[in-house]
Amino acid sequence: MTQQPDDWLLFSQDSHPSLADSGEAHDVIASFLPPELSRPIISLVYNPWLTARRDEVRDYRAVASTPESNDDYSIAALFLSTGPIPTDPQNLKKAIPQRIIFQTRSADQGWATFGGDGTFENSHTWFEASILRPWGPNHQQDAGDVPLEETLASISSWDPAEARDHLRTQGWDFVEGEDERITWRVCNNVTAQSEFQNYEVEWRRNLATEVEDENAIGDGEGFLELLGPGCIVALWARAEQRYWVNKVQAATIEIEYEFF
Repeated sequence: MTQQPDDWLLFSQDSHPSLADSGEAHDVIASFLPPELSRPIISLVYNPWLTARRDEVRDYRAVASTPESNDDYSIAALFLSTGPIPTDPQNLKKAIPQRIIFQTRSADQGWATFGGDGTFENSHTWFEASILRPWGPNHQQDAGDVPLEETLASISSWDPAEARDHLRTQGWDFVEGEDERITWRVCNNVTAQSEFQNYEVEWRRNLATEVEDENAIGDGEGFLELLGPGCIVALWARAEQRYWVNKVQAATIEIEYEFF
């Protein structure tokens, strides 16, 4: 994970070829080379990308499980979602995500009672990712004009699992991994850091993520293998324990995929 002092959260990649642009480039190269050569070239230098970003300052404060509770505090709020991974109506091609890059610009409340200042120890604000698949009669293939995070802007939950019914009313449900997991930890905020910082995490298909500090980032194991055509990626802002606040200024998601 990289931490950047920039005042603005830029996409990590300078360019994001569209599916149409990547297809045109493939057709040109394929006119000169056989498929066994043209496909690796496109995969190396001109795969299509799916991107999403949100620039909006939001504070997500952990709330008590009950009005009488002094111990249990948590919050999960959907901050950003992508569009669907492309599908081929003729079922002749398939999109296969190869890597995903998450970036957040965020901070916590700026103090901590039990130490860890300036490190990832004792960090209780973080981000998680989920994969959502089309679900039920409420799903509308062309309903992507309004991002899911806007539709559910007034909704916050104890954890992402508690948001399942709200997601289903919008035609989405969780893709479950091993042991029925529905979220993957992306990254934590530095503890007791009130100034916004930029964080970047990258996961690759069939490649283990090198994690130097397990308190800082998640390894994304199995995430890309479950991300299939028609699915979207959801990024949740999280906080737990009394007085903890996940302050978010911006986030981006970039997905590189093959389409052959």
